[in-house]
Amino acid sequence: MSDDSLLEELGAAVRDAARVPESFRAAGRAAFAWRNVDAELASLTEDPAAVGTRAEPAALRAFTFAARELSIEVEVTADALVGQVVPPRPGRIELRTGTGTVMASEVDEVGWFAFRPLPTGMFRLYLQTPDGSQILTEWVTL
Repeated sequence: MSDDSLLEELGAAVRDAARVPESFRAAGRAAFAWRNVDAELASLTEDPAAVGTRAEPAALRAFTFAARELSIEVEVTADALVGQVVPPRPGRIELRTGTGTVMASEVDEVGWFAFRPLPTGMFRLYLQTPDGSQILTEWVTL
């Protein structure tokens, strides 16, 4: 075997090793999704837009996610998603979109948080509090 053909085969092997099969990528994404398996699921309990009979969408949309010991109240404004953890407690909340984008916001001592710009499409919220509580909401779509 010549040096040139050996280098060509070696280069092909390196290129092949750098390619990750889609099945491996999908398995990695699925495993990553399990990182919040211990989080309590908060159910959507209130969404006036889902039951209304309005011809035009409301300028403000509010909904509530209820977990065992707390709720996350959310309002959609023209340019932001704002909300409050009830009963109030500080923490960190993430907005996770269906496309994998994650935005984070600190929850202040009275439970308030905000996300700007307003997310579009499908998203869910993931709350972590200093006392170790983890809450993951259902998916909702704006």
